[in-house]
Amino acid sequence: MSIKIISATRGFSTTDKILDIISDYPQGITTKELSDQLNRPVSMVNFYLKQLVNTKLVYARLDQPKQHWIYYRISHSLN
Repeated sequence: MSIKIISATRGFSTTDKILDIISDYPQGITTKELSDQLNRPVSMVNFYLKQLVNTKLVYARLDQPKQHWIYYRISHSLN
């Protein structure tokens, strides 16, 4: 079995893509919805969402009836 090493492709990072998608959903978006739009596993999306929450670019709220997290973009004004 041979192993092929691939290099990263240019373009937006996964973090940038997540932020862009979340910005399009002011009502919030779930991890599953993000995963479906990015065509990436939920575990990978969760990894990036945790980083974005820690850097305060995104905040999360637990939806009580459905028991899943909803993510929102934090807008930073220049005022």
